[in-house]
Amino acid sequence: MAKLCRSFYQATFTFVFAVLVSVGNADYFTHHEALDEAGKYNLFWKFDDEKIEFEAQVQTTGWVGLGLSPNGGMPGSDIVMGWVKDGKAHLTDLYANAKSQPSVDESQDWELVSGYENGTHTVLRFNRKLTTCDDNDRVINEDTMRVIWAWNDADPEDESGPSGPAYHGPNKGVRSSILLSQVVPETALPTNTATFDLTMRNVSIPGDHHTTYWCRTFKLPELNGTKHHIVKIEPVITPGNEGAVHHLLIYKCKRNPDTLVPEEHAGHNCYTPNMPPDWRECYLGTLIAAWAIGTGDILYPEHVGYPIGEEDDSGYALVEMHYDNPQMLSDIYDSSGLRFTYTPDLREYDIGIFEVGQTVGGQHVVPPGAENFISAAFCDPQCLNPFLEELGQPIKIFANVLHAHLLGVQLNLRLIRDGVETYVSRDDNYDFNLQFVRQLKEELTVLPGDTLVMECNYRTTHKDNVVYGGIGTPNEMCMDFIFYYPRFHLHNCDSTPVWERTLSFAGVEDYTTDPSFQVLAPAHLVNKSYEELVEGVQWTNPKAQEFSSHLLSGNFTSFCYGDPASSVDTSSGQLSRRIPFPRGTRTPPEDACTRTTSSATYPLVSALHVLVAVFLALLYS
Repeated sequence: MAKLCRSFYQATFTFVFAVLVSVGNADYFTHHEALDEAGKYNLFWKFDDEKIEFEAQVQTTGWVGLGLSPNGGMPGSDIVMGWVKDGKAHLTDLYANAKSQPSVDESQDWELVSGYENGTHTVLRFNRKLTTCDDNDRVINEDTMRVIWAWNDADPEDESGPSGPAYHGPNKGVRSSILLSQVVPETALPTNTATFDLTMRNVSIPGDHHTTYWCRTFKLPELNGTKHHIVKIEPVITPGNEGAVHHLLIYKCKRNPDTLVPEEHAGHNCYTPNMPPDWRECYLGTLIAAWAIGTGDILYPEHVGYPIGEEDDSGYALVEMHYDNPQMLSDIYDSSGLRFTYTPDLREYDIGIFEVGQTVGGQHVVPPGAENFISAAFCDPQCLNPFLEELGQPIKIFANVLHAHLLGVQLNLRLIRDGVETYVSRDDNYDFNLQFVRQLKEELTVLPGDTLVMECNYRTTHKDNVVYGGIGTPNEMCMDFIFYYPRFHLHNCDSTPVWERTLSFAGVEDYTTDPSFQVLAPAHLVNKSYEELVEGVQWTNPKAQEFSSHLLSGNFTSFCYGDPASSVDTSSGQLSRRIPFPRGTRTPPEDACTRTTSSATYPLVSALHVLVAVFLALLYS
């Protein structure tokens, strides 16, 4: 009984401590994540343009470690380790070149701010410059960071060596996080808000498929033709299903579907004959929400809201849920979805969401054996311009969701204007399991004549077979969901390399598609299918690079899809065309570690140019 009471006391104390410290840090720090599932390692942080400051609150009275890893492992990691002993806090800057005890960094760039411990927790506050120019440190930027963590319940005698920190044992892990994510300032919501949930109805996730797309229609709140704004979106995830619910899209149906299901009905597999045909028309409506694993709550900036309840609303929405079940587990039932907070107090602008990227399908080819294979697509101004002209003003991008599947390692969205390319959003360390709604640091204006380019870099060194574009997790995608205002009627602005570029790379000289695909020349390729041709290439890393250049130097077919309510006609295909891949001039990013040297060099070079000119003038005068 005494042991039970002590356990209860310790658990209660731990909970109260965590709550009190979290409340105390709420105003000082802007970000917080529990790094482990049990909530024993809590990390708080804030940052500015120069520095980042952390506070680690860990349920241990021994040492605490935190690291920034290139891929989730020890090798190449930038590590900080600290502990409190005899009332004094200690902090050491370390690095790891192997899966072994890390080494002490000669340049101690992590700075201790404060540290203390009580009967259950160690609390350490420390900071570092975002860029230290130390080869053993990792640059902290807006990329996805693999944060590794560990602890041991014993304090070390020394910072390294035989008397250094003892092995952490099972107290370790890794978590992907975007440390420099922009936060929408928390503002008080109107008092007259209401909520509604769009959640699945006890869906049985198939145990015989890696990926399942599940669809269900829902009736939206009856607002009697009075326009309201959605101002906040929260995930509602069935406990235990956090790993299965990967992402979801919600479309506001173009018209009321004819096939309505009872409240308890689970729904249907998307894109299959079992799904009622009239549900497909919901895809022609507008995109209400895009949410993915790792996003958390979505709070819209105070000047924008997503409109619902207008007179032309159908009153129904289609939820398309992507379930990920790589272990083929059975007996998983899910009722996850999203909760929407809405208000009749309208904000200044209506939000819209549209997609830019590579058309999903077999023409998107990602070869095996590539250290990096670049695939790209774009939004053609011939598609974008009519919708901007119909709107009568530019749009402003304020957030986005970069999206690829398991092979994507670097993704970016760029804007080309007057021949110059500007990055809208980029992640050079992308993680499929952290699909994040990224708030832009500054809103970006899109004007008529602009081109948006979506680029994905894939690593396939571990693959033996070609991967094609498709909706399944083992397939690939390359797209971006763009959050913007004010809303116009464009939904999708995509492109794909023309088919003959891929076929010519595979050796096809002539072919026909009437009545079906058939190779005509050369003779040894006749009767081969498209897949046999692509997979017949002897793929190597150099061959993959050659294929990427071959595609990007050729023509692309653009595709344009808009809202039927628009006066812009996209159904006739007039806005689609074959054009070369667009290119602009990119300004190389400034290297903070060579900035001083470079800036000092320019005057010297200029002076040398002047001296040479003077010398030549004297020589030939």
